[in-house]
Formats: sequence, structure tokens, C-alpha cells
Amino acid sequence: MAYHVYISNSGSNFFSHFLMDEDTGALEPQPNVELEDAPGAVALRPDGTQMFVALRSARKLASYAVDREQGTLVKLAETRLEEGPPYLFLDRTGAFLLSSYYGAGQVAVHGVAADGTLSGEPLQVLATDVHAHSIQTDRANRFALVPHTNPANAIFQFHFDAPTGRLTPNDPPKIQPATPEGPRHFAFHPTRDLVYSINENGSTVSAHRFDPEAGTLASFQVISTLPAGFDRADNTTAEVKIAPDGRFLYGSNRGHDSLAVFAIGDDGRLMAKGHYSTEATPRFFELAPSGRFLCAVGQGSGCLASYRIDAATGVLTPLAQHAVGASPLWITFVEQG
Repeated sequence: MAYHVYISNSGSNFFSHFLMDEDTGALEPQPNVELEDAPGAVALRPDGTQMFVALRSARKLASYAVDREQGTLVKLAETRLEEGPPYLFLDRTGAFLLSSYYGAGQVAVHGVAADGTLSGEPLQVLATDVHAHSIQTDRANRFALVPHTNPANAIFQFHFDAPTGRLTPNDPPKIQPATPEGPRHFAFHPTRDLVYSINENGSTVSAHRFDPEAGTLASFQVISTLPAGFDRADNTTAEVKIAPDGRFLYGSNRGHDSLAVFAIGDDGRLMAKGHYSTEATPRFFELAPSGRFLCAVGQGSGCLASYRIDAATGVLTPLAQHAVGASPLWITFVEQG
């Protein structure tokens, strides 16, 4: 088995493209995938046949057909936006593309046809607050969460109507940390009713109980992503991911330039397990679908670093470094075949 690995470079008009050997984690460079504008956030159909890309500086959303054998992309459709979104998420039915808008302080929903065509206008635009940074629906596709960094310092909570794609504010409409942590990105636990948000301004991760009937969060832990003695004023966090088996959580530190590893306890609490040096300003990282490898990109270095993951301990072992485009910020895995 092999994976196509696409690196979205916000400072270059192309995806860097690699082929990963699933047995060894080795990355074989492939020709760049040229695009008409610099890419940002990416959403992928579960079968890997269609990719949705925010061409953020051009203020466009575009869809592409993916040749899973060769890894090439063919453009299907595009639609214009008033502002480029920092995050995209395809709902569990594949019929709606959700997006968040940092400057405008809003979220939007576009319709997606089976052939990848995007609705010309959003089906819905809903105001939230400044610095809306990401959006995802839960496993049941009934609710959506939208973290906001400071000064909003909140996670907005919505009902999501899967037949229509409509978002409506939940009750309560948001939760806020007791201190100005600044939630940025988050991850649903793959099997348990838990949500973990990584907090940009506080350099922390917050653990939440998720009520699958009400769609609401209740925080029960806040833990630092930094080692003792490092000044959090010199750091911000960026991304958070959970291993497919749900045993370990990973977060990126920009400033300390590291990947923090936590074990997830039986009670859902996080226990710090260590820090691993990575590329300068690690804005984004991703785990291979198998959970055996991790790739991280450095916004400051313009490079990708790969690691082997020890399934029993969560420990990361460095494998290789590769140059990519300018200001890389997103990584997408597509199974070859």
C-alpha cells in the first residue's frame, strides 16, 4: 500500500506531492501539482476521489477530481468568496462544505453535488465572532463546533441539519475558557464522547466531555503543551490530532518548534509524554491514515519532516526531511489505488 501526500503551500501556486511507502514511511518526491493560485485548507471525500481546496489569497473555493493511481488533479469547479477561509470541512454525507472565516467572524455552508460542483453562492452565512478558526461536525453529523482564538476566546456550538446543511445556534451558543486560552483547532475522539481543543494563545490543550444528544461541551482539564521552564509568551500552538486508535494526542508548538505528545487516560485526561523537535513554525501536521507515521511542515522552514510513530508508546522517531514550497500549511493523505 502507498499514500499520495499533498502539501498545500500558501506561498506557492502548487501542491508539493510525495508518494509514501506505508511499510517504511519513506517519501518519494513526485512532480509538483501546479495550481492557478496558492492553496490553503483542503477537504477530501472519504473515498479520495474529490478534493476541495481554499485558494485563499484568490478568494475562491475549487474542487478537483483526484486520480488515485497517478496522484494528478483535474479541476471540476470553482466559486468566488468575499474572504478566504482558513478551514474547510466536508460533512459526513459529502453534500455540504463547511468553512470558517477568521477576519469576517463567520461560518458558511456551500452545497456540493456528487460530481464535485459547488453552489455558486453559500447556502448559508452565519455571523459568529472575530477569529473563527476551524469547523467540524461530530461523528453523528448532528452538531458542529467552531473555535475562535482571542479576543473572542470561545467555541461556538451549533445544531447541524444533515438533509439541508443548515446550522442553528445551540443552547448555549458557545462555551468560553475561564482564562484567555484562545481555542484554534480541535479533534473529536474517534470512539469516545470527548473533544480536545488546542489553544493558540494559552499554549494549552483543553479536554471536554461531549454530550452526543445535546451537542454541547463541558471542559474538565487544561494542560500545557510546553515543557517546564519554557516561556509561553514565546510560543503559540497550531494543530491537534488524535491517533486512530484513540490512545495518543499530538499538538504543535510554534516558537518552541516541537510536537507535544500526550497519552489519553481511561478518564479522558491527558498525560504529557514528551516533546519532539520539528520544523520551524509547525503550522500543520497530519497522521497517516494507518496511524503509523506523522508528517509535519514548517511555515518558517519550507520543509516537511516525517516520523515513525510507536503505537505502544506514542514516541516519534524522525525519518527524513524534504523541501516543499513556501509557507506550507496543510497536509492531505490519499490512498493510492
